[in-house]
Amino acid sequence: MHNSAILQCLPLLADALGRAYGVAVEIGGTDAYTTGKVIRLPSLPTEADTTFLGLVRGYIDHEAAHVRFTAFQAISQANTTPLERHLWNIFEDWRVEAKLAAYYPGCRQNFTWLIRHLLLEGTSTLPSGVAVVLDWLLLTVRSWSVPELATRCREAAAVIDRQWPSLRPDADPILERMRGHCPDSQACLDYARQVIRCLKESAPSPGQNPSPDLVVSTDIQSLISAGETDLPDDFGQVLRKSLGQNATEINRLTVATVGDKPRLPADAKARAAIDHATAGLRARLHGLVQSSRMVRHKPARAGKIDPRRLHGVVVGNPRIFATHQARPAINTALHVLLDTSGSMRERIGLANQCCRAVAQAMALIGVSVGITAFPGNEPGTVVPLLRHGERPGQYQDVGAKGMTPMGEALWWVLQQLSTLSEQRRMVLIITDGSPDGAANVRAAIKAATALGVEVYGLGIDSPHITTLLPGRSRVIATIGELPGAVFSMLEQTLV
Repeated sequence: MHNSAILQCLPLLADALGRAYGVAVEIGGTDAYTTGKVIRLPSLPTEADTTFLGLVRGYIDHEAAHVRFTAFQAISQANTTPLERHLWNIFEDWRVEAKLAAYYPGCRQNFTWLIRHLLLEGTSTLPSGVAVVLDWLLLTVRSWSVPELATRCREAAAVIDRQWPSLRPDADPILERMRGHCPDSQACLDYARQVIRCLKESAPSPGQNPSPDLVVSTDIQSLISAGETDLPDDFGQVLRKSLGQNATEINRLTVATVGDKPRLPADAKARAAIDHATAGLRARLHGLVQSSRMVRHKPARAGKIDPRRLHGVVVGNPRIFATHQARPAINTALHVLLDTSGSMRERIGLANQCCRAVAQAMALIGVSVGITAFPGNEPGTVVPLLRHGERPGQYQDVGAKGMTPMGEALWWVLQQLSTLSEQRRMVLIITDGSPDGAANVRAAIKAATALGVEVYGLGIDSPHITTLLPGRSRVIATIGELPGAVFSMLEQTLV
C-alpha cells in the first residue's frame, strides 16, 4: 500500500504507529485511555481534518512513550499524594516523550505540534490563585522542547515572584537537575517530592483553613493538601478530552479487536463436495495463471532464429531472431472475511465449505490466503482462522452466533493487509445479510479502494452484499456454484 494513503487513513495510521512502537492500538467507544499495554482511541470520524489527525498522531506517540518507558507498577505501589502524582505526571510526560523521540526522531515533530496546539493556541490567560504554580511548572518543562513557551513562562514566573518570592530560587535548581539527569519514573517522583518540599518551606500556610479552590486561593497549603478533583487536568487528560470530544459510535469508524469462537469438528460428508469445488476452481485458475505466465516470443536482433521472420532478410529487416520473455508471476494476497453472525446458522455449513475450497485452490496457484471470521464471542471482535503464511489445512470450521460487525471486521483486515509484501491485495467477504453499520462498511470499502485493495463479495443464498459491492459480488446457493462465481470475479485481477 502507498504510505501516503495510509497516513491519511486514521485506522491504518493508528495501527502503523502502534506496530512501529510495539504496542497494540484499539479503536472504538467514546473514550481515549491506556491500560499500560493497550492504547485505546475513541471511534473516529469518517473525515478528519489536519488538527484531529495531529491529535491522533500525538496521542499515540504520547501514550506509546508511557507504555514503553513508564514503570506503572512501581509508581502505583508508591504511597503518593494527589499533588505528588500530578507533578510526577508533568515531569514523566516530558521524560518519556524525550526518550521516545531519541529512538524515533520522526515523532519529535508530532510532540512539538501537540505542545503548541494544546498550550499555545487558543486562550493564553494564566490561571488565577495558587494554580499558577502548576502552570509555571508545566510551561517550564515543556519550554525545553518548545522555546516559544518562554514568554508564558516569564509571565507565570512574574506572578509567582510577586506572591511567593522565595519559591522559584529554591525550585529552579531542582528543575535544572532534572533536565540534566532524569533516568526513570522513580527519578521523576523524587524530583516531584523535592519541589513539594520547596513549596512547604518557601511558602508556609498563614491560616488554618485554606480555600480548596485553587483558582481563588493564594495559600500554598491549599495546593499541598489538594485532592484529585481540586487539581487541574494534566497534559494527558487534556489530550484525551480533545480526542473524545463529540465521540460517538454512530457513523464513526470502529475497528474490531481479536476475540475467540469455538471451532467445529470437520464435516466428513462435505469433504467430497469441497474437493470437487476445489478441483474445479483450481483447474480454472491454473489454466488462467499458466496462460498469463506463458513464454512469449519477442522479435530481436540476436538470439535464436525465428523461422516465421526469415522473410525479413529479403527486405533488410535484421529482427529475424526471437527472445523469450516471461510475464511476472502472481504476487497476490487474498483475505477471506467470513460472516458467522446468527443469521448464518442455516448457511454456515456452505460458508465453511467455500472458505476451505477457496483457500486450497488459491494456495495451490501461489496466492497468500488468510481467513477471518466475525464476530467472535464478544461484540465487535474477529477470530483469525487462517493467517497468511499458514497451510490451508489448518483452517477449522466455526459456528454462527452474534451480530454482524462487518465494518469493524473489514477495517481490521485492512490493517493486516497493510503489513504484507504482496503487490496485489484482495478481500472476499462471504455473508448472507446486511451489516450492523453500513456507513462504517462503506467508509472501509472507500478506504480500501484508495489504498489499492480490491473488495469482493460472495452472497450465501442472499443478494444483500450486491448493494454494497455492485459489480464485484456474486450470489451462490450451492458449493457447486462456487468455482464459476469466484472465477468470474477474480479473473481480471489474477491475469
